[in-house]
Amino acid sequence: MAIVVLLAAGSGTRFDSAVPKQLLDLGGKSLFEHAVTAFDHHPEINEIVVITSKRLVTEIGNLANHCSKKTTQILEGGQTRASSSYVGINSISSSENPKVLIHDAARPFVSRDLITQCLDALNQFDAVSPVMPVKETIFETEKDEVISIPDRTKYVRAQTPQGFRLETIKAAHEQLNADESFIPTDDCGIVTKYLPNTSIGVVDGDEKNIKITYPIDMILAKAIYDETNDF
Repeated sequence: MAIVVLLAAGSGTRFDSAVPKQLLDLGGKSLFEHAVTAFDHHPEINEIVVITSKRLVTEIGNLANHCSKKTTQILEGGQTRASSSYVGINSISSSENPKVLIHDAARPFVSRDLITQCLDALNQFDAVSPVMPVKETIFETEKDEVISIPDRTKYVRAQTPQGFRLETIKAAHEQLNADESFIPTDDCGIVTKYLPNTSIGVVDGDEKNIKITYPIDMILAKAIYDETNDF
């Protein structure tokens, strides 16, 4: 059994738009619709749980009802990405320890192949993430000064969907809830912090699987969409 927690609760403050970025139009559909449809059409996905903000519950719910047959819950998220993830994780009741994929709705180009890779990797690992190589030199800085230049070949960029066995990610989040000092940026980071003996597998990410964070990202997204849909 495989369940998706689709995060669509972000405020998009870095995008600087009056329209929440998950509702931005791309080829006549919102970013949210592109993302949820990708999972809805995947044969191995059984259920989708959507997490959104209080003010968007109705609108996101209407969109999900229109384009997704597998969405079973539309839930109000928390104040942070991690707390929103936990809302979704905690809503899953299963004795089968299902596979759980956590994905950002602001990544509209998630492919069937990438979803399949993540699900397959969970047959071997309790956690998995798609990754991409780092192309540019990395500086470690302190104040206004470079203090080291690490070997970039040892680093990769993480994408979503990140996958987990339910018991693993739920246990990690429950420890996070008791620790106010740690502010994670993704769910694999929570597993690494609180379940350090858990191996996290990696699969090849997809260069097209971009996250819409800044206005310039929408320019790239439109180019990818036009290329993908140029028949």
